[in-house]
Amino acid sequence: MEEEENEVSIFQLFTRESMFAIEQRIAEEKANRKAEREAAEEGEEEEPQREEDELKPDEQLEIGKKLPTYMQNDFPRELMGKPIEDFDDYYANKLSFAVVARDWTIFRFSATKALYILTPFNPLRKISICILTHPIFNLCVILTIIVNCVFMAMNESFPTMEKVFTVIYTVEACVKILSRGYIMKDFTYLRDPWNWLDFSVISLAYITMFVKLGNLSALRTFRVLRALKTVAVIPGLKTIVGALLEAVRRLRDVMILTVFMLSIFALIGMQMYMGALRSKCVLNTDNDNMTDDEYFNYVWDRDNWYPHDKFVEPFLCGNSTGAGDCPENHTCIPELHSNPNFNYTSFDHFGVALLCAFRLMTQDYWENLYMLVLRANGPWNCLYFMIVILLGSFYLVNLILAIVAMSYDEQQKQDKADEENEAIELAMNSPEPHMGTITVVVPPGMTRSPTGSNLSLPPYNGKDKETASIQSEKPSEDHPHHPTVKPSFSLPGSPFNSRGKKKPKHGSQNADRQPLVPPYLEIFLPFADESNAVTPSSDEMYNVDTLKKYLTNVHGRSSLASLGLRNDGRPSSRRNSVASLLSRASHGSRRSQHSNKTPSKLEVLTRTMSKHKSQHLMPEVYVDRCKSDDVLYARCELEEQSWELNDTQHRKYYLSQPAIQGSQSEGEKKSHPNSCRTPSVPDVDMKDVTVIRELLETASGHRGSFMSSDMGEPVIPLKDRLYLKFCSWTCCPCWLMFQKGVAWFILDAFVDLFITICILVNTAFMGADHYGMSENLENILKNGNYVFTAIFATEAFLKVIALGPVVYLKDRWNCFDGIIVFLSFLELALDGVSGLSVLRSFRLLRVFKLAKSWPTLNMLISIVAKTVGTLGNLTFVLGIVVFIFAVMGQQLFAESYTFEYGPNGTYSDEEFPRWNFTDFLHSFMIVFRVLCGEWIESMWGCRRVAGIHCIPFFLMTMVLGNLVVLNLFLACLLSAFGADSLQDSGTEEAEPNKLLEAISRFKRFGSWVKVNIIVCVKVKMQRKSKPPILPVVSPSLSRVERNGKEPISDGPTPVIRNADSATISVKDLDKQSESSTRPASRATLKSHKDMDGSSSGSCSTLSDDAKERLNMVDAEGDPEINEVDVVFANYPDDCWCQILRKRCACCIRFENSDLGKKWWNLRCKAFAMVEHNYFESFIIIMILASSLALAIEDIYLPERPILEDILYYLDKVFTTVFIIEMFIKWVAFGYKKYFTDAWCWLDFIIVLISIVMLVAESMRIGEVGAFKAMRTLRALRPLRAISRWEGMRVVVNALIKAIPSIFNVLLVCLVFWLIFGIVGVQFFSGKFHKCVNMEGIKVEPTEIANRSMCNSTEGYKWINARVNFDNVLNAYLALFQVATYKGWTLIMDDAIDITKMDDQPSRENSILYYLYFVFFIIFGSFFTLNLFIGVIIDNFNQQKKKAGGSLELFMTEDQKKYYKAMKRMASKAPQKSIPRPEMKIAAMIFDITSNQMFDIGIMLVIMLNMVTMAMEHYKQTDLFTNVLYYINLSFIIIFTIECLLKIIGLRQYYFKIPWNIFDFVVVVLSVLGIALSDAMEAFFVSPTLLRVVRVFRVGRVLRLVKSAKGIRTLLFSLAVSLPALFNIGLLLFLVMFIYATFGMNFFMHVKHTGGLDDCFNFETFGRSIILLFQMCTSAGWDGALAGLSNEEDCEEEDKNCGSYTMAVFYLVTYLVISFLVVVNMYIAVILENFSQATEDVQQGLTPDDFDMYYEKWEKFDPDATQFIALEKLSDFVDYLEEPLRLPKPNHFLLVKLDIAICEGDTCFCRDILDALTKNFLGTSDTGDIPADAGGPKENVEYKPISSTLMRQKEHYAARLIQKAYRAYRRRRGELGAPPMSYDEAMADTTPQEKQEIEKKGEENDDQREKKEDENEVITPSEQKTVELGPDSDVVA
Repeated sequence: MEEEENEVSIFQLFTRESMFAIEQRIAEEKANRKAEREAAEEGEEEEPQREEDELKPDEQLEIGKKLPTYMQNDFPRELMGKPIEDFDDYYANKLSFAVVARDWTIFRFSATKALYILTPFNPLRKISICILTHPIFNLCVILTIIVNCVFMAMNESFPTMEKVFTVIYTVEACVKILSRGYIMKDFTYLRDPWNWLDFSVISLAYITMFVKLGNLSALRTFRVLRALKTVAVIPGLKTIVGALLEAVRRLRDVMILTVFMLSIFALIGMQMYMGALRSKCVLNTDNDNMTDDEYFNYVWDRDNWYPHDKFVEPFLCGNSTGAGDCPENHTCIPELHSNPNFNYTSFDHFGVALLCAFRLMTQDYWENLYMLVLRANGPWNCLYFMIVILLGSFYLVNLILAIVAMSYDEQQKQDKADEENEAIELAMNSPEPHMGTITVVVPPGMTRSPTGSNLSLPPYNGKDKETASIQSEKPSEDHPHHPTVKPSFSLPGSPFNSRGKKKPKHGSQNADRQPLVPPYLEIFLPFADESNAVTPSSDEMYNVDTLKKYLTNVHGRSSLASLGLRNDGRPSSRRNSVASLLSRASHGSRRSQHSNKTPSKLEVLTRTMSKHKSQHLMPEVYVDRCKSDDVLYARCELEEQSWELNDTQHRKYYLSQPAIQGSQSEGEKKSHPNSCRTPSVPDVDMKDVTVIRELLETASGHRGSFMSSDMGEPVIPLKDRLYLKFCSWTCCPCWLMFQKGVAWFILDAFVDLFITICILVNTAFMGADHYGMSENLENILKNGNYVFTAIFATEAFLKVIALGPVVYLKDRWNCFDGIIVFLSFLELALDGVSGLSVLRSFRLLRVFKLAKSWPTLNMLISIVAKTVGTLGNLTFVLGIVVFIFAVMGQQLFAESYTFEYGPNGTYSDEEFPRWNFTDFLHSFMIVFRVLCGEWIESMWGCRRVAGIHCIPFFLMTMVLGNLVVLNLFLACLLSAFGADSLQDSGTEEAEPNKLLEAISRFKRFGSWVKVNIIVCVKVKMQRKSKPPILPVVSPSLSRVERNGKEPISDGPTPVIRNADSATISVKDLDKQSESSTRPASRATLKSHKDMDGSSSGSCSTLSDDAKERLNMVDAEGDPEINEVDVVFANYPDDCWCQILRKRCACCIRFENSDLGKKWWNLRCKAFAMVEHNYFESFIIIMILASSLALAIEDIYLPERPILEDILYYLDKVFTTVFIIEMFIKWVAFGYKKYFTDAWCWLDFIIVLISIVMLVAESMRIGEVGAFKAMRTLRALRPLRAISRWEGMRVVVNALIKAIPSIFNVLLVCLVFWLIFGIVGVQFFSGKFHKCVNMEGIKVEPTEIANRSMCNSTEGYKWINARVNFDNVLNAYLALFQVATYKGWTLIMDDAIDITKMDDQPSRENSILYYLYFVFFIIFGSFFTLNLFIGVIIDNFNQQKKKAGGSLELFMTEDQKKYYKAMKRMASKAPQKSIPRPEMKIAAMIFDITSNQMFDIGIMLVIMLNMVTMAMEHYKQTDLFTNVLYYINLSFIIIFTIECLLKIIGLRQYYFKIPWNIFDFVVVVLSVLGIALSDAMEAFFVSPTLLRVVRVFRVGRVLRLVKSAKGIRTLLFSLAVSLPALFNIGLLLFLVMFIYATFGMNFFMHVKHTGGLDDCFNFETFGRSIILLFQMCTSAGWDGALAGLSNEEDCEEEDKNCGSYTMAVFYLVTYLVISFLVVVNMYIAVILENFSQATEDVQQGLTPDDFDMYYEKWEKFDPDATQFIALEKLSDFVDYLEEPLRLPKPNHFLLVKLDIAICEGDTCFCRDILDALTKNFLGTSDTGDIPADAGGPKENVEYKPISSTLMRQKEHYAARLIQKAYRAYRRRRGELGAPPMSYDEAMADTTPQEKQEIEKKGEENDDQREKKEDENEVITPSEQKTVELGPDSDVVA
């Protein structure tokens, strides 16, 4: 007690004494430092104490964070909200104090005078601090901000409210300034960046009161960000906000790279398209006699342009080949008037060109720019767009995604690490971490143990060892208070609960309390104070017989505690482990002492139990636990103790007691022989524990006698009494029988199957709802709904009866069912009420019941559920971002819109735009649209009214909202998709799938019928033939015949005696003879058809041995990892299969006959031919030629009859070639092998189509529709190229493996969308109809009110929107357009205009329907479309793991890194350095040009050249043009001089460097360009363009810039990705090729409407490819769909009508394959390679580092001998760059690295690199890495004779031998005496001589020190290193 009172708390009130003490400490510290400095100056080498300098602020005690949990218990409540001394050691010597608020938030204040007036003890400042730190103050401020934002979002202005808010903010600022001070000291007001924002808002508010500055109140919206500040306390949000800030920080490098790349794209665009988009089609004039001015005015008159309507964008045209043509009677005039899109789209100067490049990067409405440029400049310009889209858009945008995803990932890891650290802190700082106490509370009537003593385990010496003591309830003198925690709700308390509760007074434990939970069962229960804890039902808990039986059966005899342990002996989880329950440490009394008596551990329990055999009450165990166990596991061994519970029943229980294993002294072990004994039972698997829990949960019945008591009724809490009364449902035996019967029925698999079918039919019924239904169908659907509601209600009711309410409600699916049934009844009850049709949509949730038996849907739902928490937080952040930008836009631009479109505005005659900022909802929708990636059109609208200010606003919204926050959304999903979560959801699926069970019953029944029929037939056959009967039969076959299943046979083969039923199978006997050496497993039963793996194009075959192993499945234990030997056979397979050869002798005879041998020879020749490379090449050429022939068949073919004939005969030739190829392959491979290869099947089908066509043509029926359609299938021919192209085959194989998961995701998407589709049908069905005039323009409802009026008025027609919600299929199409953001604005416009059925739509009549689309985009687009990326990336990683190979499987992480580095090293070798020229001048020039600074200088010149190029603009003045001309001339002169200097310096070697050749070409062309400027411009490429490409030389310089490492990583990841991206690009092109040929066949003649015009159509192959490339990013597919599905506005006789179904099918399949699958593979590759590259940079060595190494090597080995002299080694490793550099002194490090020394005392370059790599990676053991990983050494004379370590040992040994030899010689007297020692020599000198000698010595020392200082500067880290020469007597 005294000790406790005397202990000083770290929390002390801040008083004047405290301040005096701090000032004293500061003064002492200053004095100490001064003394240190003086001592250092005087030369006293005293090492200064560094500890205090190195102190850093504790992260857990930062301002704004909560006080850590372990400190909260010790914090005195009376000090809350009061100034206290700072408890962070870092601030001990700083003038500051802290305040802990009532919500545990930490505040810190400066202890100096605030505003130079108020001391910390001033009453005014004290009051301010009190107000500031009170939680209510912060809450009020946040509420004020929110209310202010709400007011700002309103349309009206409230001047008085503005003033109120300003006053509130002023008061807040005053309180902060008074309590904190203003700016000078730490922790003052303006030292917090959040306050800068506040201060600027307040200042501006006061300034604007007196000075008009425009509308700056928008700045206030940024105060909403303050919500994030307080929100950072919520753990999930902390991760999100942390990840956001981290991502923004990391995006720096990507932003630099992006701006750089976009600048290059913009410059190229400027050079090519400046002024090109101004061409117009002008009406030809009849007047030929116009003057120039008249003609100029005529051409510039808007009325003469095509089209003549001034509200329609003028038609763009071009005069180059393939550009857009003008209509008849019009001429294309270039560079006329303005650019398209309100003059905003052009490449006329650098700014707009950069904006265009950014637009292409974000792919927003880029099809418009693409079409404009191609119309004006011709189709070849699509190459520019391909490069920008593939490199710029796909690469850069996905890099941003990769970085955001990585930030999120790391933030998550960081948070986990923080939590673990906190847990460890909690463990370390808990008052007594080494005491774990179990209090046994003995109820009355149960006498105490005879000794009455407290028993405890022997105390160990180690601080962190944990012990458990068992005590009786009687308060003893040793333990004045002992805390006991009451378990709440009859569940054991959580280990975290014991803290924070006041210690109960002595004896306060309620003695008659009896536990509801028997303590041995505690391991199976959750903790009560956990959020997901559920109290199990009492009767489940006490059904002990079940548990007992199970426990004694599992593994012979098992102990309860062993259930809590994993196989490695660690407690498996907090809930399941008795071990962890018993070993929890206590936070109990601070100074609790142990009694010295230590009887055996369970003595008290045993005695107590034996005393009270009649009572079946177990003592109640309370456990005080400390969290440390969750972090630091104690490995325990098990000790078994048993006792008798009841004499009459003789029940035995094994309860194991954990004891601490570890560093006990031997004496302790001897004194406790039983304390730690190896368990005799095997550890129980976690699965068994879950089974026990299941048993406990589902077991029902009465309470066992276990809890009955003779001493009167035990007290049962009200909750349990109610449970017994109403929920247990175990009243009478009849009822139980009835319950059993119902359960048998309702839980059967067939009932489940029936319910699933009902769900599907019900979904179909709901989907059948459509516009214009007949009354009959309506009634059927209505009655169907009643029936299904009844079925589902009955199912739920019967399940409740069968399981009882509690068990029923425990299953989440049952709860879900119950809710749906309730909602269905609610809907029926409210059937007549209007406006509640929404309730019908709840029926749709039934679809989700499918997830119960559909694992993928279940997995995805669980993934969505897992991410809901995070996404909830994210949606909150997203909401704040959207809100801020929406309010900001509204405040900034609302007035501009209302004025410009008002009566006096510029656009008063135009319609008010739908997308505007006039109120909050419209602003919200614009910002939401930007978030979806569509910013450019809204920005044009904004720029028209508000000018250039819109650009930064939209770009900021785009970058922050779309690129960062939305990518975080995706990152969130991707992290949820981690393979772990997929595996988890797989393992959680414990319950068997009843649907599969029902289906398998059908299968078994079918098999049984089949087997019986076969047996009957065979028995009849046998009776006729009576063959001899063999006694033994294959066991597997007999079993198959019995139940139709394929069993796994184990054990001996049974002998069947019954001769009648026994049938013999030769095949099975044959199998058994083959596999007699191994157990028959499921795989051996499969027929031989599985033996041959599918062989690829080269048809490689597996060896028999490999097949055996491939088919071998071990029936018990883990599956083996089988290596497959691939042997390329040189001869074909046998002609006959083995069965025929064994059964039929004639086969063998045929093989041995002459004909057989000739046939075999023919097959061998065919085989050799097929395997020959030339054969394969010839077929590839044929495939490519036939594909080319398909591409030529375009709309112009009928005009070229000769070409048509040539193609006709070529087609026959190709068909013949392919047929011959097929026959040859049949002969070579045989049918079986040919038809077991998927690629061969593809070939076969395509050839078959050609044969059918040939036959049809010969019979003259080739023009029949069916054959015509079949003809188009020739377009699949290019697919045959895949199997023959290695890179593409890899990609396609990966794709094929991903197909099942992609298909699953597609189905899940359809289910999600079905719900939205049906809701859409209910909302919008039939309401998209409208009345239009003859021009197709919608009329106002004031003019035409409804359908009947429209039909009766002439000149108007009532039409439906082409994309509508009239039925579910149309809804799907509409939703697909919305999800891809193409054509979605028109759909939304139609939706928000709807009125009643058959009424004319009115503008924005139902504007809230916007929310339907917002929800759909969030759930249907963000979620489901991103699942595609998730699935593909996940699949990608799984393939990579499989492909990793067995070699990497067995390596440690370090070894893998080393192995990778070795493989990289192998690809590099030292280059011969360019020799320095002999001539003096040339040598000087050589030195200059090879210097780094020269390169950097030239780079700066290139950058300046770029800047001058960016200054060019359209129609610049002559002066400006001339200035630029001369500047450009000077640059050309500089580059020419550089080129000449390099040629002089490097001589012929100049042309060996690719960059130099490029430079040379550019210089030559530039000079020619100046000389022959007119002639050069006629060429396609202008020399200016080549100057742009020169910019890529930056790549060379980046390597020299140390700080550019991030950008180097990005470029490196691009370089790594390129091969894979090339393969995927090829695949994309192949898909486009096939679809282009299909498109030409189907849509060649379609009329030009919608998105089709003279440049974009399917008339020729080139145009088809151009259009399909545009649509592979989903751009403009809505326009293409409108054109291709045009069935009204066309003429049948011209055959120019489209087809709606064909167009939808064609475009949707193309989009799914290209946009969702192939493009996402592109994304997956980029993400993967980026994370790999980043990992390499962070952990390993990059190829860049190896390049640097070899560059430096050239200086030391100019002749590239690959060796350097040993004496140069130290200099060389010091000369290297980081991370391989070993700075001097490095002798002993080199010795330690043990580098091989070769003949002539040289070192081999790769040996040095290898040693440095190992040193950097810290890899010592490289056991599993093959020796040749680093590449071959044969090509050099490599003869190692020693090593650096060996050499050092030799030196050391030589010194020893020399010393010993000298001593020996001395003893022999052969040597003179050794020289005198210093002391001996000094003994005879006089004092003056001594002084002289010492003086000389000091002078010599000084000189030597000076020299050393000049030669070498030693860094602080090297200060204590002593350089020892190679001859030193030290061995490393």
